[in-house]
Amino acid sequence: MSDNERPTRRSQARRPLAGCVVAYGAAAMVAVLTVVLLAAPHTAQAQPGRTYRVAMLEPFSTEEGRPYREAFLAAMRELGYVEGRNLILDLRTSDRDRTVVSTLVEELIALKPDVLVSDGNAVRVLRAKTTSIPIVLTGSTDPVGDGLAFSLARPGMNVTGVALLLDQLSTKHIELMREILPRLTRVGMLVDSIGDRCRIVEDAARQASRTLGVIFVSYPVANRNEIDQAFARMRTQRPDVLLPCPVALLFNNRDLLYESAVRLRIPFTSFVTANLPLGVLLSYAPSFAEGYRRAATYVDKILKGARPGDLPFEQPTKLELVINLKTARAFGLTVPPSVLLRADRVIE
Repeated sequence: MSDNERPTRRSQARRPLAGCVVAYGAAAMVAVLTVVLLAAPHTAQAQPGRTYRVAMLEPFSTEEGRPYREAFLAAMRELGYVEGRNLILDLRTSDRDRTVVSTLVEELIALKPDVLVSDGNAVRVLRAKTTSIPIVLTGSTDPVGDGLAFSLARPGMNVTGVALLLDQLSTKHIELMREILPRLTRVGMLVDSIGDRCRIVEDAARQASRTLGVIFVSYPVANRNEIDQAFARMRTQRPDVLLPCPVALLFNNRDLLYESAVRLRIPFTSFVTANLPLGVLLSYAPSFAEGYRRAATYVDKILKGARPGDLPFEQPTKLELVINLKTARAFGLTVPPSVLLRADRVIE
């Protein structure tokens, strides 16, 4: 029986109720319209009727940042946001130079974006410059400890996004090295001596070393010359492994780090899985590209009206273990089958 037939039959059988039938039909129509109107904002937010402005501050140079930027834009397209149609992406690149971050942040804020997107290295500057524009992080080490959120579950400020929790990963790096080197006795970590960006990662590595009964040595550095001096000290007291704190200073001088590691035969671990050059023995970390993809979902929610302070920080659900057998062979190390079997990728 069709919907059109029902009112007719009902009116023939019970004519006194005809007015009720009409009223019922009107009420049903109102209910349908109400549902449509309530649903409309959720389907219209990403439509071409409005253009959204998203400002992104990238830490990488153009080529290094391309896979991450493409991952973000691909996720945004899946959510209905397309550059040139309903999305303007204002991009600035610091190339890991902290001296230009403040100026770049001011440029982006002046454009009055709907959302700011950045990694954790620039977030303190962003937060200092604006407490009103929503900030979405593609990766943050310790948002609560950095004063960017009251808690991971309910940030409460204008900052949210992905928390990589690299302090917990430094513990795992040391445990993995202990499996590869059962006689591990000395762990070294290069840290940026300016500010406290390395504090939480360094503290976790120190505690992990203490738990395993090995010596932990911190090498504070502020520039390339001090990095060179740190490696000079390692010639007399050589660590069995080096962990670099994930900060701009060390990333910008990674050529010196890896060249020195090869020369002194000190293996590195890495928090980046995309590229493991000679000198890096292993990486255990979340995918940074996935962090950019997940950041797009936060941007989408905020553009649809969600407040960043109400959006819980997301923690990685998948971590990747990469083993570089080229480095192992060059340094005369044997990676046990128990570690190789757990590896997501092995570089031959």
